Amino acid sequence: MLSRLILCSLLVVLASACATTTTKRAPLRAATDDERRIVGQAISPLLTTSGLWRGPGDGCAIRLAVQPVRTINLGVAPDRECRFFLVVTEGARKTLPPAELRAGLAHEIGHVESGHFAARAQRRAAEKQTRKEIDEKGPTHNPATAIPVIGPLIAIGIVASQGAAEAKADAEYRSYDREEEYAADRYALDLLARLPGNPPPCLGLVTLLERLQEQGGTRVKDHPLPAERALAALERCQW
Repeated sequence: MLSRLILCSLLVVLASACATTTTKRAPLRAATDDERRIVGQAISPLLTTSGLWRGPGDGCAIRLAVQPVRTINLGVAPDRECRFFLVVTEGARKTLPPAELRAGLAHEIGHVESGHFAARAQRRAAEKQTRKEIDEKGPTHNPATAIPVIGPLIAIGIVASQGAAEAKADAEYRSYDREEEYAADRYALDLLARLPGNPPPCLGLVTLLERLQEQGGTRVKDHPLPAERALAALERCQW
Protein backbone atom coordinates (compact mmCIF):
# COMPACT_ATOMS: atom_id res chain seq x y z
CA MET A 1 0.00 0.00 0.00
CA LEU A 2 2.71 2.44 1.04
CA SER A 3 4.72 1.90 -2.14
CA ARG A 4 1.80 3.30 -4.10
CA LEU A 5 1.64 6.48 -2.08
CA ILE A 6 3.30 9.46 -3.69
CA LEU A 7 4.45 11.48 -0.70
CA CYS A 8 6.29 14.65 -1.70
CA SER A 9 8.68 16.23 0.80
CA LEU A 10 9.78 19.85 0.62
CA LEU A 11 11.67 22.24 2.87
CA VAL A 12 9.44 25.27 3.26
CA VAL A 13 9.48 28.25 5.58
CA LEU A 14 6.07 29.78 6.28
CA ALA A 15 5.51 33.34 7.45
CA SER A 16 5.07 33.99 11.16
CA ALA A 17 1.64 33.16 12.48
CA CYS A 18 0.70 36.79 13.05
CA ALA A 19 2.36 40.15 12.72
CA THR A 20 1.30 41.35 16.16
CA THR A 21 3.41 38.84 18.09
CA THR A 22 7.17 38.50 18.35
CA THR A 23 6.96 34.71 18.60
CA LYS A 24 7.53 33.13 15.20
CA ARG A 25 6.89 29.63 14.06
CA ALA A 26 9.93 27.41 13.96
CA PRO A 27 11.16 27.00 10.38
CA LEU A 28 9.97 23.84 8.69
CA ARG A 29 12.36 21.18 7.49
CA ALA A 30 12.22 18.34 5.01
CA ALA A 31 10.83 15.06 6.32
CA THR A 32 13.22 12.15 6.75
CA ASP A 33 12.62 8.82 5.05
CA ASP A 34 11.41 7.38 8.36
CA GLU A 35 8.99 10.28 8.88
CA ARG A 36 7.62 9.86 5.36
CA ARG A 37 7.12 6.17 6.07
CA ILE A 38 5.30 6.78 9.37
CA VAL A 39 3.04 9.50 8.00
CA GLY A 40 2.48 7.58 4.76
CA GLN A 41 1.34 4.46 6.60
CA ALA A 42 -1.08 6.50 8.68
CA ILE A 43 -2.56 8.65 5.95
CA SER A 44 -2.62 6.33 2.92
CA PRO A 45 -5.83 4.45 3.87
CA LEU A 46 -7.48 7.75 4.79
CA LEU A 47 -6.73 9.23 1.38
CA THR A 48 -7.96 6.22 -0.56
CA THR A 49 -11.05 5.64 1.59
CA SER A 50 -12.08 9.29 1.33
CA GLY A 51 -11.49 9.26 -2.43
CA LEU A 52 -9.24 12.29 -2.14
CA TRP A 53 -6.38 10.30 -3.68
CA ARG A 54 -6.82 6.88 -5.27
CA GLY A 55 -3.31 6.05 -6.43
CA PRO A 56 -0.30 7.24 -8.45
CA GLY A 57 -2.55 8.09 -11.37
CA ASP A 58 -3.91 10.97 -9.31
CA GLY A 59 -0.46 12.55 -9.04
CA CYS A 60 1.10 13.86 -5.85
CA ALA A 61 -0.97 13.10 -2.77
CA ILE A 62 0.54 15.40 -0.17
CA ARG A 63 3.55 17.64 0.29
CA LEU A 64 5.04 16.96 3.71
CA ALA A 65 7.18 19.10 5.99
CA VAL A 66 8.11 18.75 9.65
CA GLN A 67 8.22 21.47 12.27
CA PRO A 68 11.04 20.78 14.77
CA VAL A 69 9.13 21.47 18.00
CA ARG A 70 8.05 19.17 20.84
CA THR A 71 4.44 20.37 20.76
CA ILE A 72 1.92 17.94 19.26
CA ASN A 73 0.44 19.65 16.22
CA LEU A 74 -0.67 19.10 12.63
CA GLY A 75 -1.89 21.49 9.98
CA VAL A 76 -2.81 21.66 6.30
CA ALA A 77 -2.64 24.32 3.62
CA PRO A 78 -3.25 24.50 -0.15
CA ASP A 79 -0.55 23.27 -2.51
CA ARG A 80 -0.17 23.94 -6.24
CA GLU A 81 1.06 20.49 -7.23
CA CYS A 82 -0.26 18.10 -4.58
CA ARG A 83 -3.67 17.52 -3.07
CA PHE A 84 -2.58 19.56 -0.04
CA PHE A 85 0.40 20.63 2.04
CA LEU A 86 0.77 18.87 5.40
CA VAL A 87 2.81 19.99 8.41
CA VAL A 88 3.52 17.57 11.25
CA THR A 89 5.53 18.52 14.32
CA GLU A 90 8.31 16.33 15.66
CA GLY A 91 6.29 16.09 18.86
CA ALA A 92 3.35 14.56 17.02
CA ARG A 93 5.52 12.14 15.09
CA LYS A 94 7.44 10.95 18.17
CA THR A 95 4.61 10.94 20.73
CA LEU A 96 1.39 9.88 19.05
CA PRO A 97 0.56 6.18 18.73
CA PRO A 98 -0.72 5.12 15.30
CA ALA A 99 -4.45 5.41 16.16
CA GLU A 100 -4.08 8.99 17.43
CA LEU A 101 -1.85 10.09 14.56
CA ARG A 102 -4.37 8.68 12.09
CA ALA A 103 -7.22 10.44 13.90
CA GLY A 104 -5.36 13.74 13.72
CA LEU A 105 -4.69 13.26 10.02
CA ALA A 106 -8.35 12.38 9.44
CA HIS A 107 -9.28 15.68 11.09
CA GLU A 108 -6.96 17.58 8.75
CA ILE A 109 -8.38 15.78 5.72
CA GLY A 110 -11.76 16.95 6.98
CA HIS A 111 -10.62 20.55 6.48
CA VAL A 112 -9.46 19.76 2.95
CA GLU A 113 -12.60 17.88 1.91
CA SER A 114 -14.99 20.37 3.51
CA GLY A 115 -13.73 23.31 1.47
CA HIS A 116 -12.30 25.19 4.43
CA PHE A 117 -9.38 26.57 2.40
CA ALA A 118 -11.64 28.70 0.21
CA ALA A 119 -13.95 29.61 3.07
CA ARG A 120 -11.09 30.82 5.23
CA ALA A 121 -9.52 32.79 2.38
CA GLN A 122 -12.80 34.62 1.83
CA ARG A 123 -13.19 35.41 5.51
CA ARG A 124 -9.60 36.58 5.84
CA ALA A 125 -10.08 38.94 2.89
CA ALA A 126 -13.20 40.39 4.49
CA GLU A 127 -11.46 40.55 7.85
CA LYS A 128 -8.49 42.36 6.34
CA GLN A 129 -10.77 45.02 4.92
CA THR A 130 -12.61 45.42 8.21
CA ARG A 131 -9.39 45.75 10.18
CA LYS A 132 -8.08 48.26 7.66
CA GLU A 133 -11.13 50.37 8.33
CA ILE A 134 -10.61 49.97 12.08
CA ASP A 135 -6.96 51.01 11.76
CA GLU A 136 -7.88 54.06 9.72
CA LYS A 137 -10.20 55.19 12.50
CA GLY A 138 -7.86 54.23 15.36
CA PRO A 139 -4.73 55.87 16.76
CA THR A 140 -2.32 53.19 15.56
CA HIS A 141 -1.75 51.18 12.42
CA ASN A 142 -1.55 47.51 13.36
CA PRO A 143 -2.99 45.30 10.60
CA ALA A 144 -3.68 41.61 11.12
CA THR A 145 -2.39 38.99 8.73
CA ALA A 146 -3.87 35.68 7.70
CA ILE A 147 -2.80 32.53 9.49
CA PRO A 148 -1.23 30.54 6.66
CA VAL A 149 -1.92 26.99 7.87
CA ILE A 150 -5.53 25.89 8.28
CA GLY A 151 -6.76 23.77 11.12
CA PRO A 152 -3.78 23.01 13.34
CA LEU A 153 -5.03 20.97 16.29
CA ILE A 154 -3.79 23.70 18.64
CA ALA A 155 -3.28 27.11 17.07
CA ILE A 156 0.36 28.21 17.16
CA GLY A 157 -0.28 31.92 16.97
CA ILE A 158 -3.22 34.23 17.48
CA VAL A 159 -3.93 37.89 16.88
CA ALA A 160 -4.25 39.84 20.10
CA SER A 161 -7.49 41.74 20.65
CA GLN A 162 -7.21 45.48 20.09
CA GLY A 163 -10.37 46.83 21.62
CA ALA A 164 -14.07 46.34 21.13
CA ALA A 165 -14.01 46.92 17.36
CA GLU A 166 -11.45 44.19 16.77
CA ALA A 167 -13.22 41.87 19.21
CA LYS A 168 -16.36 42.29 17.11
CA ALA A 169 -14.36 41.52 13.96
CA ASP A 170 -12.95 38.40 15.65
CA ALA A 171 -16.44 37.19 16.50
CA GLU A 172 -17.73 37.81 12.99
CA TYR A 173 -14.90 36.36 10.95
CA ARG A 174 -13.25 33.79 13.21
CA SER A 175 -16.20 32.15 14.94
CA TYR A 176 -16.79 30.19 11.75
CA ASP A 177 -13.33 28.69 12.22
CA ARG A 178 -14.44 27.19 15.51
CA GLU A 179 -17.40 25.61 13.74
CA GLU A 180 -15.02 24.26 11.12
CA GLU A 181 -13.03 22.50 13.84
CA TYR A 182 -16.14 20.68 14.99
CA ALA A 183 -17.04 19.90 11.38
CA ALA A 184 -13.56 18.47 10.75
CA ASP A 185 -13.91 16.31 13.88
CA ARG A 186 -17.24 14.95 12.64
CA TYR A 187 -15.71 14.23 9.24
CA ALA A 188 -12.81 12.43 10.94
CA LEU A 189 -15.14 10.21 12.96
CA ASP A 190 -17.12 9.26 9.85
CA LEU A 191 -13.98 8.59 7.82
CA LEU A 192 -12.31 6.51 10.54
CA ALA A 193 -15.48 4.44 10.90
CA ARG A 194 -15.21 3.49 7.22
CA LEU A 195 -11.68 2.11 7.49
CA PRO A 196 -11.61 -1.70 7.48
CA GLY A 197 -10.25 -3.14 10.71
CA ASN A 198 -9.78 0.28 12.29
CA PRO A 199 -10.22 0.61 16.08
CA PRO A 200 -13.43 2.36 17.23
CA PRO A 201 -13.23 5.82 15.62
CA CYS A 202 -13.93 7.66 18.85
CA LEU A 203 -11.03 5.99 20.61
CA GLY A 204 -8.24 7.60 18.60
CA LEU A 205 -9.78 11.07 18.26
CA VAL A 206 -10.99 11.43 21.85
CA THR A 207 -7.71 10.14 23.26
CA LEU A 208 -5.82 12.58 21.04
CA LEU A 209 -7.97 15.51 22.15
CA GLU A 210 -7.53 14.55 25.79
CA ARG A 211 -3.77 14.43 25.25
CA LEU A 212 -3.87 17.89 23.68
CA GLN A 213 -5.82 19.23 26.65
CA GLU A 214 -3.19 17.83 29.01
CA GLN A 215 -0.50 19.35 26.82
CA GLY A 216 -1.93 22.74 27.62
CA GLY A 217 -4.79 23.32 25.24
CA THR A 218 -6.16 26.82 25.78
CA ARG A 219 -8.99 28.69 24.18
CA VAL A 220 -7.78 30.66 21.16
CA LYS A 221 -9.71 32.70 18.65
CA ASP A 222 -9.76 30.05 15.97
CA HIS A 223 -10.30 26.95 18.09
CA PRO A 224 -12.49 25.55 20.86
CA LEU A 225 -10.82 23.82 23.79
CA PRO A 226 -9.67 20.26 23.06
CA ALA A 227 -11.79 19.14 26.04
CA GLU A 228 -14.87 20.71 24.44
CA ARG A 229 -14.17 18.94 21.18
CA ALA A 230 -13.63 15.63 22.97
CA LEU A 231 -17.02 15.98 24.66
CA ALA A 232 -18.71 16.75 21.34
CA ALA A 233 -17.02 13.72 19.75
CA LEU A 234 -18.20 11.44 22.55
CA GLU A 235 -21.75 12.73 22.21
CA ARG A 236 -21.67 12.03 18.47
CA CYS A 237 -20.38 8.52 19.05
CA GLN A 238 -23.35 7.75 21.29
CA TRP A 239 -25.85 8.38 18.48
